Amino acid sequence: MHHLLKHDFAAVLLDVNMPGMDGFEVARLIRERPRLERTPIIFVTGVEVSALEHLKGYEVGAIDYISVPIVPEILRSKIAVLCELHQRHRELDELNRALKEARLELDSKHASELANQKQMFEAVLANTPDLAYVWGLDHRFVYANEGLLKLWGKTSAEAIGKNCLELGYEPWHAELHGREIDQIIATKKPIRGEVPFTGAFGLRHYDYLLVPVLGANGDVVAVAGTTRDITEHKQLEEALRQSDRRKDEFIAMLAHELRNPVAPIRNAAEILAQVSTDERLVGLAGVLKRQTGQLSRLLDDLLEVARITQGRIELRPETVAIQVCVQMAVEAVEPMIKERHQQLSVTREGLSIFVSADKARLTQCIVNVLTNASKFTPERGGISVNTRVEGGEAIIEVADTGIGISAELLPQLFDLFVQGPRSLDRAEGGLGIGLSVCKQLTEMHGGHITGSSEGAGRGATFAIHLPIATDIAAPREPLLEEIKTKRAILVVDDNTDAADSTATLLEVDGHNVKAVYTPEAGLAEIEIFKPDLVLLDIGLPRMTGYEVVRRIKAAHPSIFVVALSGYGSPEDRERAKVAGFDAHLVKPVDFDVLRQLLNRACLI
Repeated sequence: MHHLLKHDFAAVLLDVNMPGMDGFEVARLIRERPRLERTPIIFVTGVEVSALEHLKGYEVGAIDYISVPIVPEILRSKIAVLCELHQRHRELDELNRALKEARLELDSKHASELANQKQMFEAVLANTPDLAYVWGLDHRFVYANEGLLKLWGKTSAEAIGKNCLELGYEPWHAELHGREIDQIIATKKPIRGEVPFTGAFGLRHYDYLLVPVLGANGDVVAVAGTTRDITEHKQLEEALRQSDRRKDEFIAMLAHELRNPVAPIRNAAEILAQVSTDERLVGLAGVLKRQTGQLSRLLDDLLEVARITQGRIELRPETVAIQVCVQMAVEAVEPMIKERHQQLSVTREGLSIFVSADKARLTQCIVNVLTNASKFTPERGGISVNTRVEGGEAIIEVADTGIGISAELLPQLFDLFVQGPRSLDRAEGGLGIGLSVCKQLTEMHGGHITGSSEGAGRGATFAIHLPIATDIAAPREPLLEEIKTKRAILVVDDNTDAADSTATLLEVDGHNVKAVYTPEAGLAEIEIFKPDLVLLDIGLPRMTGYEVVRRIKAAHPSIFVVALSGYGSPEDRERAKVAGFDAHLVKPVDFDVLRQLLNRACLI
């Protein structure tokens, strides 16, 4: 506020979520200052804003919202327009002051000097690329510069004295300006807006600024305005939006397509580990499994970013003990921690702490933070996980003795694709996605995440804060005992490497397996092979897995059919369920998960 009171700004970028005082309150304070009441305010937010919050922002004077991560081109475009409007507003203020001065000089019998000034202003307005005009209090034009006359296709004699409707404006457009003129007369405050208009140059988009012209007694005697063609700006913004959408779609497609080659590699590693007695081959199989696991996590992050930026994340909250999610996350990251010979300690204060959360998403957040801690902690370093209740919040805190975080990087920790300094070999790996995903998922749960460090070489601490659940009746999931029943299994996948390696892996595990590569062959083999269970790829040629499962279930409803897909969002799983699949697995399939699924199929 101190700088706002001392200086003149073309626009104010205001964070919605600030400590102590939120952006809405700051905006109200700004609007209460007479000299700041027309300063444009753009709210910056890192979370999805509801329609109610949009309305709240506009009520306190905001003109727009920008979401984080900010697209630089769009921000530059918006700021450029506001800077141009600010400059034009200042020019109009100067013009208004000049008119007042001219009026005083006229009272002092300096009519000739006033006439010269008027001619000068008319010359400027006639040659500006902007449209300039003045309405009388009766809503009729008393002045229009050459640019506006050309747009109308009228001479000054044909246009002056007419209102908007008489000059060919659409009724809604004429009514809009009529309301704005009355509002300016009543409030003496300027108005800015955007409108489409079809004139001599075809359909174009215009940005306009309307200001009151005050008489000697302070009353409004006219309403002046300037309008600028912003069609190219609008086209650029739309092109940037389309480019951003195509980028998100490409990331999602890339992550999905990369799953296909990863699946057979992982299957081959599982087979090697099970059938080989050569310690070197078993070791190599372990390398393959660890590296494909890491690649799978990177693909998961890419898909998650795409889903978040497209607004396709849907949480499925339940009452869950955070210690359960911590344990699941620890189990997921433990191989990486053991490989680096790091010391991990997990503690909790008091009884189980319950929150309302999507268990899978919360576990994913903890996995991301733990993975980061392991990556940036040297061998034999320490990592600790502590859960506690503080200030009415459940807190999951992960601390490490790693390389720490510089003061310069701390403010950007949770920005997309932001990474700290890396060695030339990039031994830490990663895409700079995990913490950004964690932040957005935590905020979707009504919580927040913080990161802190005392500096380089002094470790880092991350804390996930979540609201405590009001209902603490957490459901228990029954443990499924392993069942040794061998099954007849049909694998249907057009990726022959994936199909054959999956079949071989299942055969090594003792099952009777057959692999086919087309949907037609799969439907035919159902009648011949009569499988107990079908592993069915969704992305098949000519006939999708959704259509194939419907045909299978129509003829053989008792067959257990599992979807194999490169997509694993809740929406994808729900679509598979609606189509008739009994279960849904994401490529590359973890063989332990597949074994559990086979056990489940045996119980049905």
